[in-house]
Amino acid sequence: MYEFSALNLWLSFLITWAVVLIPPAVIRALRDQPLGNKVSIALCVALYFGNIIIFSMLGSQSKSHLALLLGAWFSYYILRWQTEASAARMVASQRKALGYDE
Repeated sequence: MYEFSALNLWLSFLITWAVVLIPPAVIRALRDQPLGNKVSIALCVALYFGNIIIFSMLGSQSKSHLALLLGAWFSYYILRWQTEASAARMVASQRKALGYDE
């Protein structure tokens, strides 16, 4: 039988969420602007199945992988998050393309 301590549960929680949320955060930081809707969905699906494979190989006991599903949902919002700076850059480029700001 497995022996779970509070430290083991916290470490498991931190490792799971770090593995799930670091890739979309790094992609979003490198991209410096939000990704498109379809690209974000495709990337989240790919990361979700990749995470299932990784955690299954590591011996995960979860059968529903609810934490990974929630992680994919949070990943979508990380990839789609629009900051004020990225919104301002997008508006400026659109105005320039339309000929308002020359």
